Amino acid sequence: MLGQDLARVFSIENPFLYDKDDLDITNRSEVLDEISELRPDIIINAAAYNAVDAAENDFTIAQAVNAAGPGNLAEAAQKVGAVLVHYSTDYIFDGLKKTGYVETDKPNPISAYGLSKYLGEEQVKNKTDKYYIIRLSRLYGIPAISEGAKKSFVDVMLDLADKKDKLEIVDEEYSNPTYSPDLAIQTFLILSERVPFAIYHAANTGACTWYGFAKEIFNIANKNVIIKPVSSSRFPRPAKRPAYSSLKNTKLPQMRSWKKALGDYLNIIT
Repeated sequence: MLGQDLARVFSIENPFLYDKDDLDITNRSEVLDEISELRPDIIINAAAYNAVDAAENDFTIAQAVNAAGPGNLAEAAQKVGAVLVHYSTDYIFDGLKKTGYVETDKPNPISAYGLSKYLGEEQVKNKTDKYYIIRLSRLYGIPAISEGAKKSFVDVMLDLADKKDKLEIVDEEYSNPTYSPDLAIQTFLILSERVPFAIYHAANTGACTWYGFAKEIFNIANKNVIIKPVSSSRFPRPAKRPAYSSLKNTKLPQMRSWKKALGDYLNIIT
């Protein structure tokens, strides 16, 4: 999903584009050989294993893609002097801070997925000096077509609204919906303005629960569906989720509100 939008935003730079069949980031020798030959100025890693619940029982693949892979890219970037952009998540936090998290807050993941992403951040920081770690949450946009791609919450809700007239939605877990094209543009700005190498938060402004998110989706899309707010205990899941993980951006100009971004997306697809 994000890779498609990055390709569009960076099209003027004629980027080299890789899917996992073209370059396996978990294969260290393959990564080092490819980057050594290409010698790029910038490497952007949009690859991730984001099956949050599945990671609880299969940490090996989550760790390989979310931690070892970014480490390989960081090592390769350092060898050729390239800048590395790597994306992380609000799930690196424990969700106990009700006011939201700033870039300097200490990570404390409570799930295997969150741990794998935190380890990825550490790999990047330890293996290269020239990096941007960009944290996001609840990414949505035009679905990817590659194997393993999944629909975003927005598209899942729209599908359900066409099939059911009543839905129960979890009214917990405050975080920021992030529109993929907005994130791609923010990435372009970070690189073009050459801001200091560091960790940045790049989610759309404002936080909501899943219920609040769904309510806004249905309001904008004019879907006639009754939604009932429920506790997360109504839908038990293997992985723990942070209760409050809103990402506060304190280093960059504020991105637009999540409601405005959502409106743009729904205008495109409905």
